[in-house]
Amino acid sequence: MDEEEQSEKQPILRAPPVVLILLAVLLGFHLLSVFGGSAMRVELIVALGLFPARFFAEGLGGLPGGWVQGMVNLFSHSLLHGSWTHVILNGVWLLAFGAPVAKRLGPRKFMFLFMVCVMFGGFGQIFVSDVSGYLIPIIGASGGVAGLMGAASRFAFSDVRWLDPNAQQPRRRLLRLSEVPRRRPVMLFIAIWLIMNLTFGLLGPYGMADPGGAAVNIAWVAHLGGFLAGLLLIGLLEKPPLSASGGPGNVDYGDWKNL
Repeated sequence: MDEEEQSEKQPILRAPPVVLILLAVLLGFHLLSVFGGSAMRVELIVALGLFPARFFAEGLGGLPGGWVQGMVNLFSHSLLHGSWTHVILNGVWLLAFGAPVAKRLGPRKFMFLFMVCVMFGGFGQIFVSDVSGYLIPIIGASGGVAGLMGAASRFAFSDVRWLDPNAQQPRRRLLRLSEVPRRRPVMLFIAIWLIMNLTFGLLGPYGMADPGGAAVNIAWVAHLGGFLAGLLLIGLLEKPPLSASGGPGNVDYGDWKNL
């Protein structure tokens, strides 16, 4: 195998352009916040960060914009990240789970799904915030990335032959929601994801979720909201594939032959 063939097999080079562009935007904003100086970072957080105060205590702390700005921030908060660890982890998961979802839905539906999951994640996080957290900004694309994980779980492990290389095609059947609890690999993935998020969310304030030992507040409710949104919404965005008989239907040959 020559170098060109090897490069074509690299996952990052097989990612759809929309995923790479989104990753570049996230990295670009983080570079701007890191190297633009402290004043620039504060301006970005005030303008783009999601503050519960804009919804529940307008004018608190002198925040400009009110709830109208807050509605914009339900989406814009995904552009900012708290650290290199934060943005790199989100970038890795974006490549891993965003690529198959983007290949399945196309760029427009992919971005729609991502932004809706960001919004649901933001909504979830602000509604569990108490008064002490009204002026703490919520930032990061984790809600959208979690939504892509939820969406991918509907098809990435949908076949019982999930270790079979032939079962890794991008057009594998999308599971119906009623089937999800009956698929052991899917439920195992969801269980591990939930345990990891709860663990890091609870231990973060004690410095156990950061390599440097710094205390961090992880918006685990935003992750949960985004994940659930992705799990539910992909079924509404995807057109049913052709069935084994050639007609429309969300079934594959393996389902037909077992009837």
